[in-house]
Amino acid sequence: MPNAKIDAVQFFNDKYRELVNEKAGKADSERESFDGYIKRSLRLNSADDWGILCASMDVIDDSLLGIENFLRFGIDGPTKYGDMGEKYIRLYGALNATYLQQQAVISLFKISNTDSPKSAEERINSLLIRTIRHKIGAHAVDYENKHEDVTESFVPVRFTLGGMACSYYNNKTLQQETVNLQEAIAEHLDLMATLYATLYEKSIRTIYKSNPEKKELLMRNVFDGKAKLSGDIVVRSDCSDAIFTTLIISPLPE
Repeated sequence: MPNAKIDAVQFFNDKYRELVNEKAGKADSERESFDGYIKRSLRLNSADDWGILCASMDVIDDSLLGIENFLRFGIDGPTKYGDMGEKYIRLYGALNATYLQQQAVISLFKISNTDSPKSAEERINSLLIRTIRHKIGAHAVDYENKHEDVTESFVPVRFTLGGMACSYYNNKTLQQETVNLQEAIAEHLDLMATLYATLYEKSIRTIYKSNPEKKELLMRNVFDGKAKLSGDIVVRSDCSDAIFTTLIISPLPE
């Protein structure tokens, strides 16, 4: 089943890659070193940021494949063998795929000098899926509860693992919580696409500040990506006209 949020994240990652690759392709080693050129042309803080930028885009691509697979097949996986080991691997893999994607977006925010990177990071830190990742996918035995100033430990409840459901047990408070992973990942993807739209738009305005025609052309991508995130179908003709259609599926009459 198509996922508008995944499509939107992929769209912005592809368009951002096109933007930076176009600039990188114009490097002239006879006039200027690549490091100096790429730092200047992309307005980077350091030439070393180029490697981080490329790695971040690749991580977003790779993690998106994992997230898409998880949303299709859930914790059980496509084979439906009911293997408990596979369920744990898929659970931990999905949690860490979202975390890697979040960290990559944070890196891109800092590299591109997008406004309010701290605010973006705070929004990411507030995601439910990030909290779940910390509790059962990374710091299961030493989770720092900063609100209560205590260290807690968590463990997934094995018999609840299946589909998109996951319950976990707090060994300190003796409380059990259940999370809908599909909803939590959807929240994550929505924020990733929203933040990516912000940093992509900022990069366009900065890099092509003195080229209004190019800036206007690329700004259409921002508009299209946001439309995709809303679930609209975007079609552009050679004249760059756009058609947006929202699909509404009604149940068949009984």
